[in-house]
Amino acid sequence: MKPDESAPLLVNFWAARGESAERLAVAGLSNIGAQARDAKHMESMSAFVRQMFIDAGLAEDDVVLDRAVPGYYRRSKEWDVVATYKGQLVGVVEMKSQESSPGNNANNRIEEAVGSSVDAQAVQDLTGAYGDLGVWAAWCMTFNRDVDTSDAVLYKRNRLPLFKVDDEFIPMTYASQYAIAIQRFISRGVYNAGWMLTTWVNPDKTIGYEEPVPTATAETLRTQIEARVRFALQALP
Repeated sequence: MKPDESAPLLVNFWAARGESAERLAVAGLSNIGAQARDAKHMESMSAFVRQMFIDAGLAEDDVVLDRAVPGYYRRSKEWDVVATYKGQLVGVVEMKSQESSPGNNANNRIEEAVGSSVDAQAVQDLTGAYGDLGVWAAWCMTFNRDVDTSDAVLYKRNRLPLFKVDDEFIPMTYASQYAIAIQRFISRGVYNAGWMLTTWVNPDKTIGYEEPVPTATAETLRTQIEARVRFALQALP
């Protein structure tokens, strides 16, 4: 991500997250868990990715936020960014964040990601509902480093795995598990593209960030979106 993009984008992310916490407190809701359902803090991230499709050549009306497409194992799936061209699917993008309680949610997020990809591919393979361009999907995670632990995540007592665990997960933090998952999503073709952004607030209130997966940065995502849009414009003249 370019420095001139990262500063306003992440400032907006953290500012919206703070406003979200205040709204939930006023409403008498817990800041943990409920905040994930109050998704204002992710609006700037979704808009940022939406603009990538527009910059690549799609019209603004062709790229929408928070819209559903047909499912196969479920009626429909709402994606954060949906891009179309001439009535055919160009791409869908899932924007996720982990801001608190990763121990409760991290595995579920990864399982949901795999399921969404499998569901979308099944729809296309069996019904062709998305058009002639096939499925193109990306998965993005913004991770709050402040909720992670520098210590390895341990197994619950008496719940050690019955078989040998992949050495790449030893030792493991929640951030590193997300990074490994996204890298493998891309390398295995579960998703066509991804973005892993880890961010935190420094003691002086400045905002830091890193992109720990070389194949899943803002720039690699932009490059892959540009290629996909170019393909769509050529294939559907």
